[in-house]
Amino acid sequence: MLTCSNCGTKQNSGKFCEECGGSLQMVETLTTPETTNQTNQATQASQQSAAATATTSSQSSKQTQETVEAIKGGLSNYWSYLLELIKNPTTAFQTSSGNFMNGIITLILFTITYSLSLYWLANSFFKQSFGGFLEESLPFFAINSRLVFGVLVVFAIALGSIFAVTKLAKHSDGFKTVLAQYGALVAPLLVLNVIAMIGGLSTSVVITMYPLVISNILAFVIIPVLYVYEKSSQVNNKGQKVYHSFLVLLMITIVTYIISSSILSSALEEIEDLMYYF
Repeated sequence: MLTCSNCGTKQNSGKFCEECGGSLQMVETLTTPETTNQTNQATQASQQSAAATATTSSQSSKQTQETVEAIKGGLSNYWSYLLELIKNPTTAFQTSSGNFMNGIITLILFTITYSLSLYWLANSFFKQSFGGFLEESLPFFAINSRLVFGVLVVFAIALGSIFAVTKLAKHSDGFKTVLAQYGALVAPLLVLNVIAMIGGLSTSVVITMYPLVISNILAFVIIPVLYVYEKSSQVNNKGQKVYHSFLVLLMITIVTYIISSSILSSALEEIEDLMYYF
């Protein structure tokens, strides 16, 4: 670049300035060490920022992949656990406290499938009865939350009664082991609840209610009695295992009645009012 020595005008070619006629000189731009250092530092900072962004993105992608793999592994393990119990429910008595979470998952699945079966059945009848007048469905959360709460309360009563009576029989199993084994015994009943869900969707009272009634009797009556009988027999085969079995059934019945008549009475009344129309 040529620069006029007189007025400082810059132009690309020529010997004299186009503005004032002064002589032109070639001016070279010198790069100082400070400028070079600043440029290098800016480049390094940009590279470090890009590397940090790439590392963060890679770590995030890796964590997401690990989470997905962990979920897949957990589902696969639970499915194998469930199939084994469906094939041979007796193996539930050998379940250790390590299957504590599987027991909780089973009880939660039982509760959800139970509530959905009743909701879908009631909602199907509701739409058939009032479909010409109302386009809305029954309130999903309001009904299911009450059903889920009710079933979980009964499960808590059953578990507490079983644990108390097994301790009375002087069995050494802890609460986690009792929950794991009770949940394992309930696992095959999920099949009945799935059938009930299909019945609810198809508006079949028989296909919905019969499996639910059977699963309820087994989960809250038969299984607790058999469980306590088995555990009492392990402690002393000639002991009071029959009376222990009767005791757990009596405890479940009395406590359930007291709680249902006090805490759950309003919820049951709402469900009864709802079912009145069907």
